[in-house]
Formats: sequence, structure tokens, C-alpha cells
Amino acid sequence: MATLYYYAACGRGHALRLSLAEAGIEWVDEYPKGFPPTAEEVANWRQIGGNLTTNVPMLKTADGKVFCQSSAVLRAIGRMGKLIPTSDDDLYLLDKLIADAEDSRSQAYKALPLMGASKEAQAAFVEAFKTKHLPNFQRQLGEKEFFVGETISIADITVFDALTNFGEGLIPGVLDGFPQLKAWKERIAARPRVAAFLASEAFSKLMKFGPIV
Repeated sequence: MATLYYYAACGRGHALRLSLAEAGIEWVDEYPKGFPPTAEEVANWRQIGGNLTTNVPMLKTADGKVFCQSSAVLRAIGRMGKLIPTSDDDLYLLDKLIADAEDSRSQAYKALPLMGASKEAQAAFVEAFKTKHLPNFQRQLGEKEFFVGETISIADITVFDALTNFGEGLIPGVLDGFPQLKAWKERIAARPRVAAFLASEAFSKLMKFGPIV
């Protein structure tokens, strides 16, 4: 069974857990005792992952392979679970959407009260999310069922995370003005493996971001 090393929080580990669930890959979560992690815990992560900078979120597969850095782990899960397209055009769209989702996450982190965000930073995130990030996602989705190709991919999973964990979590009801995205989000959430994870005790215990408006 795979092991995912990250905090007992959604954060940047949430898209990875959702991808593991959709791919049908069984895993266990291994959390530090608290936040911030102890020096011993960081040293253990570094010993496992080998990265001298950031190691978590980090995935260790059942056969002992280790992947670190969130976007690299996401793509690794995509390859394992056949959640990645094959054509060059679709691969470009997938990479772009992963970057788009990360852009919105990075701005969201700057708006978190637990990170010391000012009211001005929070207002800037709300404005940018409503006027730039969401319109950009809705533009790329259009009338399609999935963001890339004819089947679900990690592009859908990472955008779903950006819109729910970071978007609706911080700005409740923010998708109400974007009906196509809202309907798409509900379709992804209703997928059997995703729905099972979201209804699980493991998910219910994770720390989630609260409203900033």
C-alpha cells in the first residue's frame, strides 16, 4: 500500500488524495505530530525523499518508489492511474491547467489568516479569484464534460481542488455566478471514488480552510 506524507490538513495534499482515490490506488496517510513539524520529522522526510528543500507532500508507493513536490507527485499518480491524456495538444492543456490551478492556490495561501494575511491581501484574493481565476477556468471548460479530452484527468482533479478546497472554502458560494463550473464541480464530486473519499472519516478529520469573507 502507498503512503502519503503530509500534514493532517487538505492544503496541497488534497488534490493528491483525490487523485489517488479516483485512480483506485490504496494509501495510508502519515502525518507529523503537529504544525510546524519537529526537526526530527523534517529530517525523516528528507531521508525518505532526498530533497534538500521541500519533500512533502511526498508519496511512497507499495514497491518503495518515492515521489516528492506536489505537481510531480500529481503527475506520477496520473501516470499510475491512467489519468493523463496521450496527445501532445492534450498534454499541453493538462500542464497549463495544473499551472493555472497552482496560480490560484498560491494566491489563496497569501490570503490565509493562519499565514498572517492582512485584510488587504484577503480582499485582493477574493477579487482576483472572482474576476480572473474563475472566468479563466470557465473559459477553458466551455460546454465540455471534462477539461481535457473525453475522460477525467488529473487536470479535472487539481482544478476541482482549487475551486473547492481553496475557492469555496475561503469564499462560500463563489461558484454561484459560474453555473458551468458549478455543474462540473458537482459531477466530479459525484464520481463514486471521489464521493467515497469525501464521505470518509479520513477526509472528515482533515483541517480545512475556513471563510475569509
